[in-house]
Amino acid sequence: MYINMKKHILSNAIMMVAVIRIVAAALEGFCRFIIKKSSGLSPDMMDTYSWNLQMCISVLQIIVTTTVFFVSWKKLNHYMELVPKDDQKEMGDLQKEFLGKNIASLSVSSISRLLQLWAVIFVGAELIYDFTSIMYRRFIAVLMDALATGTGLSDGTFVLLYNMTHGFKYLEILTAILLGVVMTGIFLNDRFLKGFCLATLVLFMLAFGLLRMHTVSLMGREIGIVWTSIIYHVTETLGVALFSFYLANRYKGL
Repeated sequence: MYINMKKHILSNAIMMVAVIRIVAAALEGFCRFIIKKSSGLSPDMMDTYSWNLQMCISVLQIIVTTTVFFVSWKKLNHYMELVPKDDQKEMGDLQKEFLGKNIASLSVSSISRLLQLWAVIFVGAELIYDFTSIMYRRFIAVLMDALATGTGLSDGTFVLLYNMTHGFKYLEILTAILLGVVMTGIFLNDRFLKGFCLATLVLFMLAFGLLRMHTVSLMGREIGIVWTSIIYHVTETLGVALFSFYLANRYKGL
């Protein structure tokens, strides 16, 4: 069984999550920027106010994202219930026969599976991100204590360790998002989506292994740029938005 090809339940849900993430990232970035840190070397995550704000925004993201996918699933399920389950296959065959090219790219059951997959990825990725952030903050706190007590850890070594280990916090979450794109590409037999995921993963690994953290001055404030963090956040916001736009414009009924 297929839904109207003008319906874009899956891509709309993904786009809404992308917008939620962009707004959350902008809000968090703005609040971090106006917070005055006590030390230029201390990462933003070590500031209690900034940390609590990040956790609150993350919890709100999880709640809103869950709501978005629940509403989308209910909408899709409404269309599925219009036809008895035993008759859905026959209905799909009739739609293929009479509609021809004017039919959705995937059946409603395939869209339902992808919708559930992306719901698990987005909600699960945010939960994993929170957990890894908590553990990573503890790790950085230990490094800073070692630096403060003069146990042989220099400022340069601290920055090097911070940059080298930062990628571990994002690797699993980025992989989950890319896996979702790959699975969608497999459903659609789309080589571009598969190639895009491979290129993004290679770029992340190169940044993880080769690029060092850079410090820039913006309006009198020193900002450390960790390239693995940049790649992840661009992928989870702008990349997800472009992915949704691609699905809505390249495929019917998605």
